[in-house]
Amino acid sequence: MPHAPAEALHDLAHRLLSPDDAARWIGLLRPGLLLAHAGDGPAAGRLGGLPDLPLDMPWPVWEGNGPLSHVASLDCAALSAAGDSGLALPASGTLLFFLFDGRLDGDGCMVHPEDPGTRPGARVLFVPAGTPTRRHPAPDELPPYPEVALTAQAGLSVPTSDAPGVRAAFGDVADSRAWRQHPVNARPFTSALRALDTRSSCSGHRLGGHAVPVQGPVEWEIAHGVLGPDASWQDPRPDEEAAAWVLLAQIDTDDAADMTWGDAGTLYWLMRPADLAAGRFEEAMFTWQCC
Repeated sequence: MPHAPAEALHDLAHRLLSPDDAARWIGLLRPGLLLAHAGDGPAAGRLGGLPDLPLDMPWPVWEGNGPLSHVASLDCAALSAAGDSGLALPASGTLLFFLFDGRLDGDGCMVHPEDPGTRPGARVLFVPAGTPTRRHPAPDELPPYPEVALTAQAGLSVPTSDAPGVRAAFGDVADSRAWRQHPVNARPFTSALRALDTRSSCSGHRLGGHAVPVQGPVEWEIAHGVLGPDASWQDPRPDEEAAAWVLLAQIDTDDAADMTWGDAGTLYWLMRPADLAAGRFEEAMFTWQCC
């Protein structure tokens, strides 16, 4: 969904929706940062390359499977300078994202939230500013992805129509058919939304804001992973659990970094706000989707 300046989104809502619907829809928008190729612009992080790890930290490994790939490193100070991410991030330091991406075993063991045994295959590490680090060489069997600098652009993100809490915000909608025909889902509004999108490419790299799913709400996948197999899709608990998670970061397929997640898929890391505020990045949950 689009990432755009607040004024443009507010104006669009007030022009095309009723006052009540506009207020409800605007209340669903979330601040976030769009991460795009930096070019000559200021860098806020990078895809791929070699990670800067503390001197005493070994390369992350999923025991029994192998080393994780370094997906991205993000500079918290540069992210803060770029604008409001909507997240209680540290003011400085570096976030590093690692994943067992299937290159070593031909996609034989995939990380998924509903399989607790796979969770060590995706990690978020935080390195505080001032920590002595070194550019850690990659394991011989796992060449690094090409390095691509990223810049950050602040704006508001728009939820998909099936994101947790969206339909509930319009409480007068009786059923799924009526919801599909609601003005916020009608073509005049959705087409105008797409025209506002500030992305210079199809890149879906983001920090904070609403996730952009490929298949369906990623929050529900996390919720089912937390609740376990006893929670059916008709159970009300997944909706409640899904609402308790926010997007930390999503990393899209990116040709420049030679990153392809399945069939043009996207990686997602989510956290509970309390864990995020406390800096408990080891509590981040991972999922991914592809076409």
